[in-house]
Amino acid sequence: MGAQMILNRGNLFSLLVTAFVGVIFLLLVFETWALFTGNKPISDYFRDMVREVPGLAFVVAILVGITVGHFLWGPASGILAPAPRRIRDLMARRAAN
Repeated sequence: MGAQMILNRGNLFSLLVTAFVGVIFLLLVFETWALFTGNKPISDYFRDMVREVPGLAFVVAILVGITVGHFLWGPASGILAPAPRRIRDLMARRAAN
């Protein structure tokens, strides 16, 4: 028997990232093929969708921007970041109010 793969958070994340990069690669290959052969590229499909449903395109743009911003900037750190607090202190303050 072969070695069993242990499915934990790190392996699952790695698998998802690999699948995402693979899908992006295939989309880029299709776009290149479509441009070289004169077929309709993916960007034309998106352009048609944005013209038909501009509200959905706006919502998707906002969600993508929030997600990218979350991963680029991450948690606050540095001199202006709030001091770390313990859960007990927060719960005591909440009970006192």
